[in-house]
Amino acid sequence: MVSLDVSNGPLDEALARLSRFATARRTDFALRSQKAGTNLAEWEVGIETHDDHRVFVAMHRDWPLVRRIETEAGPFDTLHGWIKSEEALTDLKTLLGDASFTLSEATETAIVEWDTPGEMDTGVHVRATLRPDPDRPAMLTLTAAPDAHEALFASAHEIVEALPFLIVPIPIDSSLREPVTACKLKLPEEASTTDAFVLIGKSVAAQWFGNDAASRGGLEVEHVHQLRVAQRRLKTALKLFPDWIDEAWTTEIAPDLKWFGDLLGDARDWDVFTDTTLAAYAESDDPQHKDAWKPTHGAADSNRIAARQRLQDAMNSPRYARLALSYVEWFSALEPPPGHADQTLAVYAQKRITKHYRKIERAPDLTTIDAATRHKVRIHAKRLRYALEFFRSLLTRKTRKEVEDALGKLQSVLGDGNDAAVAAQRLADLKEAGEFQKGLAKGFAVNAQRMSAMEGERILRKIKPPRIK
Repeated sequence: MVSLDVSNGPLDEALARLSRFATARRTDFALRSQKAGTNLAEWEVGIETHDDHRVFVAMHRDWPLVRRIETEAGPFDTLHGWIKSEEALTDLKTLLGDASFTLSEATETAIVEWDTPGEMDTGVHVRATLRPDPDRPAMLTLTAAPDAHEALFASAHEIVEALPFLIVPIPIDSSLREPVTACKLKLPEEASTTDAFVLIGKSVAAQWFGNDAASRGGLEVEHVHQLRVAQRRLKTALKLFPDWIDEAWTTEIAPDLKWFGDLLGDARDWDVFTDTTLAAYAESDDPQHKDAWKPTHGAADSNRIAARQRLQDAMNSPRYARLALSYVEWFSALEPPPGHADQTLAVYAQKRITKHYRKIERAPDLTTIDAATRHKVRIHAKRLRYALEFFRSLLTRKTRKEVEDALGKLQSVLGDGNDAAVAAQRLADLKEAGEFQKGLAKGFAVNAQRMSAMEGERILRKIKPPRIK
């Protein structure tokens, strides 16, 4: 977990006031760390020393949790020898092979650690380790035994409700500000349907929380866009795996997801309107009228900045921290629903893809339906495209090459018409816009929707049914 308060303040005192920390045993010490240069994304290996205790540590990131393996080192032991001899590190030993590695320079960090008893003193303990830093956000790590899952998340929930902490479920370099796009997902053919859903959830998390971290130094246009894409991919995943959605998701997570999604949608729509659509309108006007667009553009930009500030404020709120934590907690306990244990992923993927394909295949002629209905077809096309991206490793080459490309074109063409309709409405609501500008936007919208309907219809009827290998 990372503190949202860069100044950190007396976080140790604030934590000590929480109920789960009030009776905990506190230890303060300096931790000396050396990391091994293994260059393995899912593993972090090193040596930790405090006082006279020297510990070999290996941490394996198996989203959404991290498995920590440690052994107190003898005076003549080596980290490499420990890896070779430790049965729990078989996978790491295989990855490293005979390759040698060097240890980094030792760094020393002040640590405040609590060993907190579980509820009703059941003997289930959660260890909280706080690493304060005067120049960077403080890091708080919660660790517990595998059977202490509920106590671990209960502690995390109490923290995010009371203090400015946000969960960090994936390794993130906070110094990077580049927007994070969706990575290509490779689902193992032998994976269960539940395994596939978890891997898709991990892929969404990487894009969602990666852009969250990248935007902490300033929320930019592309951060907003990629955050919104991550949320739309998540919506598609939920449509693909409806039997896994339970009451906890519906009551505890879905409302906050909608709240966050609405803020993202508003901010993204103002970005597109201000930077793209409105700029195109001004460029198309007569040269002697272009100055008349400046007050309109200024008003739109003010609305865009306000929408983005509302989004940024939301991302710094306890509600958002609770949403992020609940999302990770829900996926960490995911189990197969009845009737899915023996179903192969390929068969399941084909059924779900076919269902989504039929929603666009059976759509009426796009030139004969209204804009709102046409927009629904675009949403179905987008969901089908995301579904194909999730199941890409299972698709035939022809589907990957032709169908995905066609769906992208269909989404783009119908999107142009929708953007024009949204722009006309936004201009109509801006008091700074003149009547000529509003009329121009309305005319653009009518023409754009007519053209997008014609071109969209042409593309749609050429899309063939997607196929699994």
